[in-house]
Amino acid sequence: MTITRTLTPNARARRTLLAAAALALSLLGCKAKGEGGAQGAASAQPAKLHFAFVTNNSSDFWNIASKGVAKAKADLGIEADVFRPLKGEVSDQQRFLEDILVQNFDGVAISPIDAEAMTPLLDKVSARMPVVCADSDASHSKRVAYVGSDNVEAGRVAGRAAIAALDAAGSKTGKVALFVGRMDMQNSIDRKQGIDETLGKVSGLEILPIFLDGADRAKAKKNVEDAIARYPDLVLMMGIWSYNGPALAGAARASSRPKKPAIVTFDEEEETLKAIEDGLIYATIAQKPFEFGYQAMKALKDAKDGKPVPKSIDTGLTTVTKANLAPFWEQLRALKK
Repeated sequence: MTITRTLTPNARARRTLLAAAALALSLLGCKAKGEGGAQGAASAQPAKLHFAFVTNNSSDFWNIASKGVAKAKADLGIEADVFRPLKGEVSDQQRFLEDILVQNFDGVAISPIDAEAMTPLLDKVSARMPVVCADSDASHSKRVAYVGSDNVEAGRVAGRAAIAALDAAGSKTGKVALFVGRMDMQNSIDRKQGIDETLGKVSGLEILPIFLDGADRAKAKKNVEDAIARYPDLVLMMGIWSYNGPALAGAARASSRPKKPAIVTFDEEEETLKAIEDGLIYATIAQKPFEFGYQAMKALKDAKDGKPVPKSIDTGLTTVTKANLAPFWEQLRALKK
C-alpha cells in the first residue's frame, strides 16, 4: 500500500499537543511503576522500527519495489510507508523528507532525483536517522549505503545488447536516439557512461543529443515519434528509464516506416515485455526492484540495530530477450501477486 503523508500547520500543532499529552502519560506511568512494581514494565512491548521509502516518480517499476518493502515488513517485524512523487520533481522529494523529519520515522530509503541538489538535505536527515539510497545514488552524501544496480555496468550491458540488436537487423551505420526523463540523476549519468563505453565506440554510428521528457509519459512518446519522423536514417532507439520502453514500443508500432529501428530499453514493464514477445523490442535490461525495496529496509534495520551495513549492495541485472522471456515473465508475475 502506498501512503503519502503531508503535515499541514494545523496537523503539526495537533502533533505538538499529542506529544505533550504522551509525555504526561509517560510520567504518570513512571510513577505507577514506582508504586506498583515491575508488572507494567514486563508487559510493555518495544515499538516497531518505522521506515520510509521514497521513490523518484510514480512509474509501475516502483510497484514491484513496494512489494519488496511489504515483504520486509513481514519478515523483519518493521513498519514502512512508501512515498511516491507524482511528477518526479526534486521539490516533491524535498517536501517528503521535511515531513519525514517531523514524523516518527527511524530511517529513510530514497532514490534521489538530483543527487547534488539533494545532498545537503540528505545530510540533514542523516544527522537524525540512517539514510539509504536505492536505484540511484548520492555518493557524496552521508547515506549509510546504496542499494541497486551498478548503473555503469548496466549501461555497458545495454550497449552490448544494442550492438547485438543492430547485428541482428543488419544495420551497420546510422543514427542512435536515447530517451530518458532527466540527466541529473546518477543512474542516468552512469548508464549513459556505460553506453558510451560500448556502443559509443562502434564506428559508423552517430549518437544524437539525448531526448528528455521530465518523467512525462505523453512527452516520452512524442519524443520517440519526433525522432522517428525527423531522422530517416535512425537505426537504433534506447530507453534509459522504465516507462521509456512502452513509449518506444507504442511509437514504433504506430510508425509507417517499413523497417523499424532496433530497440533496447531498461526494466520490466508489461508493455515492454509484450513488445519483446512481438519482436518489436530486441532486449530490455531488467533490474531487481523487489530487492531494492527489501534490501533497503533490511539495511536500515541493520543500521538501527548497530550491525555492519555494506556501503554498496548490488542487486544484479538480467538481460531479457525473446529467448528467456517466458521464465522471466512467469517469475515477475509471481512477485507481483
